[in-house]
Amino acid sequence: MIQAGEIRHGPLEIVESGVPFLFLVPTDSSRVITQRALKFVEKWKGTAIVLDYADFAMGLHDGLAPFVMFVPLEWFCYYFSIVRDHNPDDRRYYGVVEY
Repeated sequence: MIQAGEIRHGPLEIVESGVPFLFLVPTDSSRVITQRALKFVEKWKGTAIVLDYADFAMGLHDGLAPFVMFVPLEWFCYYFSIVRDHNPDDRRYYGVVEY
């Protein structure tokens, strides 16, 4: 995961059709730079998956975004693993090997 402002430091070179980018769009002052990165990906035909805090916030403070965004992101990861034919309950290390 990178901040949208970092897309200019390399990741923009892999933007092309079929390359997915997941954007967590905030409602704070960094929203503008995130939207700029999103527009770049869309312009160059990358695949943009967008979770916008404005759609979930219901008037809550910007500082609560990480807690609120966790739920849709967790659901996204769960269903993405199903689509990719990976059992989300499979563990590589957790509860399998000693830590």
